[in-house]
Amino acid sequence: MKKTRVIRVARTRNGNTETEAQHFGKIRAALRGLTRFSWQPKKDALKKAQCITHIGSRKLMLYKCAMCSNLYKAKEVEVDHIIPVGSLKSYTDLAGFCERLFVEDSSLLRVVCEGCHQMITNEARGNKKQTF
Repeated sequence: MKKTRVIRVARTRNGNTETEAQHFGKIRAALRGLTRFSWQPKKDALKKAQCITHIGSRKLMLYKCAMCSNLYKAKEVEVDHIIPVGSLKSYTDLAGFCERLFVEDSSLLRVVCEGCHQMITNEARGNKKQTF
């Protein structure tokens, strides 16, 4: 019986406990987290997509998807960069990644539903699989 050799990726980051992908994944996630709540262009994009609907005497805040034009609750929409932010695989990518992530103009952002956002992401990655 032949022994199978497991090829592992070198752990060269964080005291030799993380791979390059894990290291830059954490940095990417931390930077994206900075835009989650207090980034004004994101708030402006959401405000433009807002639709107030009345159900009886209740007021319901919905958001219009820029792709399918359907209305969704706040938890069902995401703010998408029209110009993809791209990847962050090395420190040389950092400046461009931050420039594209922290856009100052809300017209470079669009509000899309989760399903449309997944289609956009799959298309950008070259993955033709559709998920809904």
